[in-house]
Amino acid sequence: MPELPLGSRAMSIRSSDRMEQPLLSDRDYRAVFEASPDAMLIVDPDGLIRDLNPQALTMFGWRREEMEGSGVEMLVPAARRTRHERHRLGYAEAPRPRPMGQGLELQALRKDGTTFPVEISLSPGELASGPEHVICTVRDISAWKRMRWLSRMKVMAAENERRHLSRELHDEFLQFLVAFKIRGKLLAEETDREERARAWAVISDEILDAIRGVKRMIRGLRASKLEQQGLVSALASFFRDIRKVHGVTIHASLRLKWVADELDPITVLALYRIVQEAVTNAATHANVSEAAVTLRSTEGVIIAEIRDEGCGFELPDPGIAPDDGHIGLVGMRERAEAVGGSLTVETSPGRGTTVRAAVPMIAPDGEPW
Repeated sequence: MPELPLGSRAMSIRSSDRMEQPLLSDRDYRAVFEASPDAMLIVDPDGLIRDLNPQALTMFGWRREEMEGSGVEMLVPAARRTRHERHRLGYAEAPRPRPMGQGLELQALRKDGTTFPVEISLSPGELASGPEHVICTVRDISAWKRMRWLSRMKVMAAENERRHLSRELHDEFLQFLVAFKIRGKLLAEETDREERARAWAVISDEILDAIRGVKRMIRGLRASKLEQQGLVSALASFFRDIRKVHGVTIHASLRLKWVADELDPITVLALYRIVQEAVTNAATHANVSEAAVTLRSTEGVIIAEIRDEGCGFELPDPGIAPDDGHIGLVGMRERAEAVGGSLTVETSPGRGTTVRAAVPMIAPDGEPW
């Protein structure tokens, strides 16, 4: 028999060694079960928990002796237990592997009564100890859902900023360009030297006003004061600007200084923009010399109320697309809803306007207050 090359002999020896090595023992498989990063439960045909790993104890907060032998429905919110039991019995009639990521919105229950979102995979298997059991793998997806929520909020915030810019360009810059075109045409047709000089002076003043408007727009888009000073100080500064520019005094009661410092930045920005929009509307359209703004926190919600005693207006039909005169209402409502809140407007011609936003208090880590 010809001698094998050295490399081939080594390979043959290693293959032989692997074949001679024993398969994983029951103890090895138990170690894998115990080391799983996901919670794992072994559930019998009657829906009783027969075994579980340490991660399950950590996830649900129970002791092993409390979970073993108990019904798996103990881990399901009370309102969903009857439905879960029906699903479990139906699954037992035709068991099949069900991987994670099936698009099911599932909730699990901890011992302390709190619920959290989970993904669950099911795998039927006949164990040596008896009839077919189900291996349940449970994964806490709270962090994943929080990241998805934050990503959605970022997209919504960017979209809202684009809409805000659209409104600002329409109200500020487009109006100037239309007026500039008309005045430019009149100036070109004017033959009197003194009238031309006066017309040019008017145009120059309007150009300066447009420059100031663009600068205000840039400052408003960046909200640099909000970043530097925080919500309460930024609003106070904004109210002072409103008085200088529009001659409208804002009577403010901002009772959430300590709360504002602990809020999610997207929530803070939404509140700032809603108040900014409502106050600007009151200053430019309500025909008033003063308005009132109140911000307060109660039971995990921040209430922002902007009230004036001005001319009011006719609310548009909710089923009709808003015209340019009411697009600000849509923008405020979208900002509130983007952070899980709501916005209501109470107004009618001659009876003033009250804008009220209710926004849930969300901490910087994305958790409710």
